[in-house]
Amino acid sequence: MHLKIIIFTCLIFIISIVFTVDSLAVMSVDLGTEFMKIAIVKPGIPMEIVLNKESRRKTPVIIAIKGKDREFGEAAISRSNKIPAQSYMYLRELVGKSLDNPIIEQYLKRFPYYKLKTDGHTGQLVFEHDSKTNYTIEELLSMILKKAREYATDFAEQSVDAAVITVPPYFTQSERRAVQRACELANIKLLQLMNDNTAVALNYGIFRRKDFNSTGSTYLFYDMGSQSTTCTIATFNLIKTKEHGYVEEIPQLTIKSVAFDRNLGGLEFQIRLRDYLIKKFHEKHPQIDLYQNSKALTKLFREAERAKHVLSANTEYTAQVEGLIDEIDFKHRLTREEFENLCTDLFERIKRPVEEVFNTSGIKLDEIQQVLLFGGSTRIPRIQNELTKILGGIELGKSLNTDEAAAMGAVYQATTLSKGYRVKKFLVKDANQYPINIKFERQNEESEQKMLDRTLFNRYNLYPNRKLITFNKHIDDFSFDIYYGNLTYLSSIDKRALGRTELARVHVTDVRTAYDKHKDTSESKGIKAHFQLDDNCLIVLDRIEFAFEKKENESDKNNVKTQQGKSTLSKLGNKISSFFSSKNSDDETNNTVENIPNDNTKTNTDEPSTKSVDNNETINTTNDTSTTTTVSPPTTPKPTIIREPLKFQIELLDYADPSSEAQANSVKKLSDLDDRDRELLALATAKNNLETFIYDIRDKLENDVQYKKASTSEEQTKINEKLTETDTWLWDDGINADVKTLKSKLDELKTLTKSLRIRVREIDLRPKKLNELKETLNVTEHFLQAVRNLFAKADNDDKPFTEGEIKYVEKLIKDTYMWRDQVLVEFSKLLPTETPKYLSTDFDEKINTLKRETNYLLSKAQRFVPKPKTTTTTTTTTATTTPKVSINNENKVEDNKPSTSEPEETKTTTTPTEGIKFGFF
Repeated sequence: MHLKIIIFTCLIFIISIVFTVDSLAVMSVDLGTEFMKIAIVKPGIPMEIVLNKESRRKTPVIIAIKGKDREFGEAAISRSNKIPAQSYMYLRELVGKSLDNPIIEQYLKRFPYYKLKTDGHTGQLVFEHDSKTNYTIEELLSMILKKAREYATDFAEQSVDAAVITVPPYFTQSERRAVQRACELANIKLLQLMNDNTAVALNYGIFRRKDFNSTGSTYLFYDMGSQSTTCTIATFNLIKTKEHGYVEEIPQLTIKSVAFDRNLGGLEFQIRLRDYLIKKFHEKHPQIDLYQNSKALTKLFREAERAKHVLSANTEYTAQVEGLIDEIDFKHRLTREEFENLCTDLFERIKRPVEEVFNTSGIKLDEIQQVLLFGGSTRIPRIQNELTKILGGIELGKSLNTDEAAAMGAVYQATTLSKGYRVKKFLVKDANQYPINIKFERQNEESEQKMLDRTLFNRYNLYPNRKLITFNKHIDDFSFDIYYGNLTYLSSIDKRALGRTELARVHVTDVRTAYDKHKDTSESKGIKAHFQLDDNCLIVLDRIEFAFEKKENESDKNNVKTQQGKSTLSKLGNKISSFFSSKNSDDETNNTVENIPNDNTKTNTDEPSTKSVDNNETINTTNDTSTTTTVSPPTTPKPTIIREPLKFQIELLDYADPSSEAQANSVKKLSDLDDRDRELLALATAKNNLETFIYDIRDKLENDVQYKKASTSEEQTKINEKLTETDTWLWDDGINADVKTLKSKLDELKTLTKSLRIRVREIDLRPKKLNELKETLNVTEHFLQAVRNLFAKADNDDKPFTEGEIKYVEKLIKDTYMWRDQVLVEFSKLLPTETPKYLSTDFDEKINTLKRETNYLLSKAQRFVPKPKTTTTTTTTTATTTPKVSINNENKVEDNKPSTSEPEETKTTTTPTEGIKFGFF
């Protein structure tokens, strides 16, 4: 019994821990090229956008590192004007790529002051920060994500560890793995890498679930952000699901088709403007090359950004930069027409994603219910005009929050994936963007060399999804390659941006050993490779196994024939015996090997067979309730399948992941930076506290009447001298002081001014505390008087209090009055410059004592129930109809309805009494 109690207690403890963990807040990060938006959900608070330390709803994705100091967001943008080469921005598009990728080449052309190289030891792409330090793209991105987590934690006022991160739908396998690694370095539990177009569509759908039906509604989402443009066709419909024994209809989002241009975005418009302004400057100063000056280049880049925003709403803007270079000011008047002429070819590219998304989906324009815009660059008027022309004059929907829709959709998905929340279901079915194939060498007895190529996941296959590949003829170790399939639908620029199309090579080993182990007793059913395209749209090879079907021996065959011969008689006998017996006895055997049904499908022995396991497959079942007796044909025993696991190694070909050693070095590097940040924060806090105290006391001595009244001229002089001395030290020798020294200086000032601060505080609190004590004494006296009046004539058993308790409170009141009178005498003699003997804390002690004793008596009275009294009532009745008289608890006489004649009887009743209630309280 004792053991059961211990186990039960442990279970309760574990459940409480699980509940606490699951109830933690979750977040989403819409990781854009230029900005990130963060949203959270916490218990009791719905979806909400996180404000950063500048109280803004979006944060620039930039980090500036100088020496021991790191700056993020707006502060980093300000710092970038001084140290452009150490201010890292537009990082998202660099992840998972090698130095020869055209995206990297374009990045270095746009920002020539950055130094990117391939690390000779790890093979990773790194920024050369200085002669001793390099930073990988994942390390810098992890710093950004960790800062996002910090903002979310501060906003939620609790720890936030899990997140859904948005990425573009065109992200490749290597890019998605890189973001995954960045989350690991940031200590963020990644719930899902969600495509940002899908997150936007989900955000649109969750607030309109009542508008959808089983037929389905189709929408087009056009997203032009800082780096790229994406066009998506998505459908919303209601589907029936059966859970917990009942059928319900829930909405489902399905991505039908996606087209993109990963180099058409606001950044390209901004670069065009920047280069145009540089050209105008060079016309006046041809001897100066601005491309060789990183600071001047950065200043014009920021000015081009302002010009782009202004020209989106106005027809002209005057671009100007003071002291652009060598104290030369720059000024140029820009018109919207000039801007549009600079970007003519970009506007022509707007239609391509729209045309492609209709071509690949097979959906016609008149089937689109609404066109919705997303992304900051869709605010440019010319882009809206071009879209309207392409779509035949359809009105463009602008109901989405172009900045926050993706973050809000992703955080809804985060609550769905987190076990600590229960939200209305909204199924999401995303689509794979690149066909994924495998190729391998066919193996046969003649050893002919022939490469076979099969599609593993098609373009627009919904995911998560699973596939099974069977290699029927391999009995020795072999390898197969995973690569991107037919990519003819991509533009030449986008195709080159993919980098290497070969993704991985899988080496399968121990094949011959497994074959020899079972070849004599079993028949080979092929080597089966189990793949999945997971929630992150990443290919996962779960396992590879060699399947064998165990051969039947002679005794097994004879048993089968015997069973078939007896089957009809056995079934008839069982039917007859069922009339005489209500119980069935079945012999069950637990096998250690898996039994599966016969596969009657013909197998091509030269080519691998592919099976798709759709997670959304609906299985209809029918319950047969008829009583007709049928004799089933004899069943053939199921074959026994043996599955022998095989070892395999995956060699990445697209972009090598860092080794465990390199990852550990990154963790240490980031940890050192975090420690350095904490040290700098502690130092800045200590310095700020000292500086604030100096200015605060100095201001009060000069302007606060109470401080002047409570201090002598000598004391003021002494304090002011010390303040001046410390202030001078702070900006001289104290510049390089450590935290301990700064705190000691602050302690000296606090000790010197302690008496003065106490006097000022007491002057302010004294009348308030005297009045509070007076009110408390008054309430206590009234309570005591009410108690005495109520129980003056009651027996001791009917009183909730003892006489000693009453007298103790009376003495407490008397002593408190005496103490107050003594204190008032002391206060009458006290000078403002003297520290009082009695402080506000002494008043608090007296007040709390009175309240404690009063509350004790009050709670005791409320719980008190007097002992029940037994009363005897004799009622005499005659045949004559007489009024019935009864006496109630309040000693009132009531005339009830006449009663008929009854014999005389005596009744003994017990009158219950409720707890005592005091109207005064």
